[in-house]
Amino acid sequence: MADVARRNGVYGGWTHSGKHRIYVRVPTALKQHSMNGNGSGPDLEQVPMVLVHGFGSSRSLKPLIRALGARRPVYAPDLPGFGMSDQPVHPLDVPELADALRRWMIDNGLAPATVVGVSFGCQVAVDLAARHPASVESLVLVAPTVDPTVRTPGELAKRWARNAHHASPRLATTVVHDFIDAGPWRSIRTLNRALEDKMEPKLAEIEAPTLVVRLAKDHLVPEGWAERVAELIPESELAVLPKAGHSIKPKAAGRLAELVDSYLAGEPVAD
Repeated sequence: MADVARRNGVYGGWTHSGKHRIYVRVPTALKQHSMNGNGSGPDLEQVPMVLVHGFGSSRSLKPLIRALGARRPVYAPDLPGFGMSDQPVHPLDVPELADALRRWMIDNGLAPATVVGVSFGCQVAVDLAARHPASVESLVLVAPTVDPTVRTPGELAKRWARNAHHASPRLATTVVHDFIDAGPWRSIRTLNRALEDKMEPKLAEIEAPTLVVRLAKDHLVPEGWAERVAELIPESELAVLPKAGHSIKPKAAGRLAELVDSYLAGEPVAD
């Protein structure tokens, strides 16, 4: 990892995938490991964990990076066109983002991994697991979008408004920063492609054991949809994280990390 910068216990820098630079954030404990994009990968004793951010960048995942990183090697890349990663000529759709993520994982020696998708990142993680099962050892889907009843920008805006009072005030700065990085045209195109992506047919193709997590105060991902996601995946469990909204705050991140750890250790997590 080159040009590493420290931000409150999270280190970030550029890695490479082919000719493209991919910015990745890691917890403090991983700062000594290099990722050169040559396929050799870091020297790890545990299966790596790859976090796939929602509609924005891995900036919003810093609390989760810190919480999960206290227990295992965690990597949170900015997908191409998001955050500080290089921007492709045209906005990528969900399968193209999944292919780019897979290439980055292979080039940096991180496949197979435990893949954790958050919000829109679940769509990318599901596509990756369904079409490239060898890249995913286990799967965690946190607040999976998009509910089939929210496939228009107007309805999505209504759901986001209901979630707003649960979000941290700091999130507004992150959202603005991410929007500026991606640019309005790219952001709108990517959002439209996300709304067009139908995840349901892909769920039955997933081979990896999967944990689906519903955040109890999340108005964007209703209970019925989270249950449906879990039902359609052959080997899955559904868990509910109490007192948590769609935006994962530090306290919720700690509780979510404990839930994920329990699941990966083979302990029961369902209510």
